Amino acid sequence: MKFLKGLLYDKKALWLTFAVLAVFFAAAAAIWIQVRSSSEGKTAAIYQDGRLLRRIPLTDGTNESFKLKSSGGGYNTIRISDGKIGITAADCPDMLCVKMGMISSTGCPISCLPHKLVIQIEDAKEESPIDATTR
Repeated sequence: MKFLKGLLYDKKALWLTFAVLAVFFAAAAAIWIQVRSSSEGKTAAIYQDGRLLRRIPLTDGTNESFKLKSSGGGYNTIRISDGKIGITAADCPDMLCVKMGMISSTGCPISCLPHKLVIQIEDAKEESPIDATTR
């Protein structure tokens, strides 16, 4: 109790306490906003031969599976489940696209080079297609 009385009468300690609390609450609010916005508004864009085939919103309730045929006669089976997308089957020789698993973040796209297929996660708030600083 003596400590709290000292804080109330010592102006430097009082301002320091308020500053620390303000920084703490600002950081907590920023983290909450980031977590909340990162889980909403994601879309999967599916490209083949450089053309956009389909945009699919990734929501938790979406469960879908479909097959895409390539111009060379191959196929990829794409699965959407609980906010994630991935290739579950393909007839390409190396099967790297299947081994990439299910994705839900914008960091790394799934690509199947033999079938010229790319699946990219996009944030709905992104407005610019440029993802790096240019000079």
